[in-house]
Amino acid sequence: MTAPFLASAEATAQVDAMVPMPLNGHAQASEVAELLVWLASPANSHVTGQVVFIDGGADALIRGDSTW
Repeated sequence: MTAPFLASAEATAQVDAMVPMPLNGHAQASEVAELLVWLASPANSHVTGQVVFIDGGADALIRGDSTW
């Protein structure tokens, strides 16, 4: 979904300026898939009804300390 926005160094720089990713940069699809697999697996016996951000810390950085 985001591949076109990250296709060049210039495009990636523009995305980074709008949505900073302070923790290890942009996630790969395989990294997101690992979370989804775990959430849907029997190993996840207690996480329900939550919003889980997998955004490299962008939401926390953009919202700031006053939100949390």
